[in-house]
Amino acid sequence: MLNKTHIAIGLFFMMFFINKVTHMWTYVFVFAIATLLPNIDRGISFRRAQNQGRPLHPRKRSLLHSFTFCLGVTILFAWFLPTMAFPFFLAYGTHLIVDSWTIEGIRPFWPLRYVAKSNVRQGGSIEHMIFYSFIFADIIFAWILFL
Repeated sequence: MLNKTHIAIGLFFMMFFINKVTHMWTYVFVFAIATLLPNIDRGISFRRAQNQGRPLHPRKRSLLHSFTFCLGVTILFAWFLPTMAFPFFLAYGTHLIVDSWTIEGIRPFWPLRYVAKSNVRQGGSIEHMIFYSFIFADIIFAWILFL
């Protein structure tokens, strides 16, 4: 999925729990970072492909796109920085679930070879429909929460 779709869906889930958290600014900050963190390997592979003269179709579904990484980091946060564990897990997990809807899919329990995937093309019409649906839901949710 495109970053804008991850942000729209992440915003919805962030607002869903915002009234329940005690450290709101930590929650929002960690959530914002963790929503797009799995795609950091995409930028790295783009640069690597450009430097080696390969086509710009990076392989982006590695360790960072797995619940193995998500759970490992969440456990570390829960142990050392507990206020960061829930927003990290929620944002990162939401990103992984949304990416599992794509044709490329994810390997949810890396290094196992199982791939969770569906039929949504990145940047395709179904993704646009999902994006605009969540934007609409975000606006309605924000209206209810803040007015």
